Amino acid sequence: MIAIALLAATLAASPGPVDLQQVAKGLGQPTSVVAAPNGNLFVTEKTGRIVKVTPSGKKRTWFRIPVSTDGEQGLLSMVRLDTKRFYAAYTDSKGALQVSRFRKGGGERKIIRIKHPRYTNHNGGQLALHKGLLYISTGDGGGSGDPYRAAGDLRDLRGKILRIDPTCKKRYCIPSGNPRSARREIIAAGLRNPWRFSIDPVTQRLWIGDVGQNAFEEIDRMSVNGPRRDFGWSCWEARSRFNADDCSGRSVRKPVLAYGRSAGESVTGGYVYRGRDLPRLRGWYVFGDFISGQIWAYKGGKKISIGTARGVTSFGLTAFGELLLTTIDGRVLRVE
Repeated sequence: MIAIALLAATLAASPGPVDLQQVAKGLGQPTSVVAAPNGNLFVTEKTGRIVKVTPSGKKRTWFRIPVSTDGEQGLLSMVRLDTKRFYAAYTDSKGALQVSRFRKGGGERKIIRIKHPRYTNHNGGQLALHKGLLYISTGDGGGSGDPYRAAGDLRDLRGKILRIDPTCKKRYCIPSGNPRSARREIIAAGLRNPWRFSIDPVTQRLWIGDVGQNAFEEIDRMSVNGPRRDFGWSCWEARSRFNADDCSGRSVRKPVLAYGRSAGESVTGGYVYRGRDLPRLRGWYVFGDFISGQIWAYKGGKKISIGTARGVTSFGLTAFGELLLTTIDGRVLRVE
């Protein structure tokens, strides 16, 4: 009887299936969605267009950025500062990852550029603002198997999470709390293609969805206030040894969660849910897989399928902390 009661309590506390309500459609390969306090949404498209979507569903072009669009390149994400200013990450005409601050009607201030000389994939390109600092994800440079061995190299900005202060008089400054290394922008290394990450403001934890190589997808987690972490690529793919020649001198943190090809092939990192509308989901990390279409909730070692949406490219939050997601076929969906 005790076991049955415990099982019933566990099931009652777990989130059930969710509905995905369509907010907008007809977008061109959306890559991210950002919400304004008044309910307007700003959706980045791979081709460089930012589309404003009103609460009634009306769409109009709000801004355009010239980008390269080969392979996985394009306009990758944005974060708003106010009604006219925003940061964006995109690939430039030479394929480099460029992060700039834009003002509507007022041009571009280039902040940081990471060279990406040969391949058109593994660009990273997620941005987040947290306590006035800008966080940036970068891919390992592309190709198969980390051919540059960039991810574990602390002299190279590829395959990393970076943290910078873009508000100083220079292009950017290094925050005083960043770890010491050859490149002090780096707070996390050993990542293959951290396409999407987020910061949970309640726990001050960084959650990273890192796209795998041959066998595994992984979710990595670290404190934004802690020491620099190395998540192992390309010595390790998740918890499986990969490039033996890339292991020397590294202290690796294993992923908090990994899954194999039977579940999916391209993880899309999400958010820890802190909204009001779905109380059973509160405190769970919600993420998806681009290929399988699965949407999962994860907490305390337990991963639960809560829905499906094929081609999930990103997750976002409304002004009230409710979950949004974009799909490659041009939709914005709200989790309900």
